[in-house]
Amino acid sequence: MIQPTMKNPLKHRQVFDYLCEAIEAGIFVPGRRLPSERMLAEELEVNVATVRRAFRDLIAGGVVEKRVGDGTYICVRPKGPRENIINFILSNYEGDVQRELVKLAVEEGKRLGVGCRISYAGSADLVMQIRTFLRFRQPTVILGDSSIGEEAIREIGRAPGLFVVIANRLDHLGIPSVIGNDYAGINILVHRLRELGHRSIALLHNNSGHPIENTQIAVWKSCCPEAARPELEFRANVPSGEHPAEYAYEKVLRSLPGSGATALIALNDELAVGALSAAAELGRPVPASLSVVSIGDSVLGRFATPPLTELNPNLPEHLRQAFSLLRRNQELSYKLELLRIVEPELVERRSTAPCVVAERMERITDTPLQS
Repeated sequence: MIQPTMKNPLKHRQVFDYLCEAIEAGIFVPGRRLPSERMLAEELEVNVATVRRAFRDLIAGGVVEKRVGDGTYICVRPKGPRENIINFILSNYEGDVQRELVKLAVEEGKRLGVGCRISYAGSADLVMQIRTFLRFRQPTVILGDSSIGEEAIREIGRAPGLFVVIANRLDHLGIPSVIGNDYAGINILVHRLRELGHRSIALLHNNSGHPIENTQIAVWKSCCPEAARPELEFRANVPSGEHPAEYAYEKVLRSLPGSGATALIALNDELAVGALSAAAELGRPVPASLSVVSIGDSVLGRFATPPLTELNPNLPEHLRQAFSLLRRNQELSYKLELLRIVEPELVERRSTAPCVVAERMERITDTPLQS
């Protein structure tokens, strides 16, 4: 039996490295049952929970599988080809967008004739999953939300051709990325609200500090002169992993009355649904008294009351481009392509209407307001 590597001070990583080295050395082979968690814990002089965590990382990476009542088995060949499987990692918050992305990823895998292994991870788990995929050279697409921290980025940077990040722009760090055109997207929403006569457009966001969200906020500020009024920026302060709707509800309930806003841009559908509830509570019916638009075009937004006017980010195209970019970079690893941009489109429903204030002014002046 080989000895575990002791370079990493975290015990579960020592066990993880030990198991990886044993698999690569052929000591543990596909189809063979691994020693039990208790046996390994005794042999390596660690507790069972440490071994269990290392197993969990290998299971998430598709390297081993746990068979109920039978044990844990190796299910990959370390030296064999892996082009028939693509991993797709999402954050451990399961919202409507994540569920839609899972469905689309599986469909895209079927179209290309490859399997798509889905896994979920928080910030700490993500690093270990990435290390697993690196170790066994498994191509991986990652939803680039707030779970991607500096350590995860460093790990991806060891072999960027194996990874594509969607919904986060990391190409400046040498990591292949697929993003929506957020500059165009916010401009589309603002332009449509301007056409409807709105001159006081608020923005509702998570306040997560995520780079994409920061870009969207900056674009709103650049194309809305009224954004200089701080009362029009609604920061929901949504904790990581929490559902945004209740935080959006509380924020809009407190901030809308004194804002003077006649329209509201929500940066995702969960925020928008919370805003709709708050507007109803305040006696500001949508769209008669307040127009609300959102980004996402998820099931949640399509079946909201009223159905939301949305910026559709074109998620199917995000997945098509991600899988295509992953394959392209594996074939041409000596010259990585780092960025693909997907264009969004406006889908108009019943949550927007002409601004009541603008209509009154037009009747008084008998002159339409200019956009």
